[in-house]
Amino acid sequence: MMKKRFSTKKIISLVGLSLMCATAAEATPAFARQMDMDCMSCHFQNMPKLNAFGRDFKMSGFTMSSGKEMTSEQNGGLQMPSNLNMAFVIKARILEDKSNDVETKTEIFDESAFLFGGKIADNVGASMEFAEGLAGGKIMFSTEALGGRVGATYHMTDALGAFAGTEMYTTGLYRPVRQFENRGKTNIFQNLGIGAGEATGVQVYYRANGLYATVGAYVPMFAQSAEAGTDSFKTLARAAYEFSAGDTTVALGGYYIGGKSGKKIIDRLFDDANGDLTISMDEVVDKVHSVDVDALDRKSYGLDLQIESAIGDMTVMATAGYVMKNDYTGYLDKVNDEIYATPKAQDKTGYHADIQVNPVERFGVKAAILGVTDDATANRDFNVYSLGLEYNMRQNVRFALEYSYTSSDRDDVGDKKYSGSDILFMSMVSF
Repeated sequence: MMKKRFSTKKIISLVGLSLMCATAAEATPAFARQMDMDCMSCHFQNMPKLNAFGRDFKMSGFTMSSGKEMTSEQNGGLQMPSNLNMAFVIKARILEDKSNDVETKTEIFDESAFLFGGKIADNVGASMEFAEGLAGGKIMFSTEALGGRVGATYHMTDALGAFAGTEMYTTGLYRPVRQFENRGKTNIFQNLGIGAGEATGVQVYYRANGLYATVGAYVPMFAQSAEAGTDSFKTLARAAYEFSAGDTTVALGGYYIGGKSGKKIIDRLFDDANGDLTISMDEVVDKVHSVDVDALDRKSYGLDLQIESAIGDMTVMATAGYVMKNDYTGYLDKVNDEIYATPKAQDKTGYHADIQVNPVERFGVKAAILGVTDDATANRDFNVYSLGLEYNMRQNVRFALEYSYTSSDRDDVGDKKYSGSDILFMSMVSF
């Protein structure tokens, strides 16, 4: 079968769609309205990457405001924002992947969402997301104590990962905030599933004098669809230290994920299959009700680094991640789309490093390298080299063009290719 071509007509159509949306996107998004500030007051180079002020806003539990009083009933104490903090984020993408024999994909409104959030009360804020018929998000409590910020969060997400509760850096532990759109080819935490997937849990956190630390418990399931049969919680921990020298801000951190959860669901999966190993992966996924089976007993830890700086009038951000351990039980062979006859121990680690430089405010150029090592299976190591361009037409209108080339140790099998290039074009509008 011939592959579809990455056509100029598709790019023109997608740009046209984005520009039509942009004409109605004069207002700034929800949190900017709450603060009476420009979007970029909280962001570095482009949305959604946060600067120091944006990180402070998030750690406040989204409760910082421009000083407007919240409205309340005299005898009820009900508090409501003086404006309704709603926003829309619309994404459209075209991806041509010449590796893995994937055809050109056109994703209109992929990862698009209706957002609602901000200050609910003096120490309580929220960020809720509605997309594809599902509702997720987080509710945060935050107060000034112990010389800094102390808080807690409850979060529920179908895709944003275990660290969705409070993560504020751009290293990819939190799926939405990373340098490249093509997350699987440029970010090790996204490639290995550590910073993505379903999660429902609680976290407590502390931030003061450059230190950020959080611990929590979660299940790797989305609460709206999770079965009641989960048998335990998983644990997570995260710490980072941030310091500045001149125009440069550096954050060095690490993470830990451990524990087991949902083993009963896997047992039921194999009981229901009755030894029939011919059922498709799609049927398996249906049987476990969208549970991320790789995450059930994952034990992982690693390091990450973020640097924000300026060279003359150019802004620079560099990030890196290193997964030191990532062990879990594999039930599905995702490369060959089939079930393992016997669940296999997996040990996949790796690293990434990337950089974005904005020669002028609206234009950025970026590069990344990613390397994956599969110690459990021979000949599945690979490296990916990526280049990209960013254009911020307006604060709330963003375009990205990215190219990645994968070099794999694994030999191609028939039409399946494990080395090759892919191109991604993305437009995003928020209002």
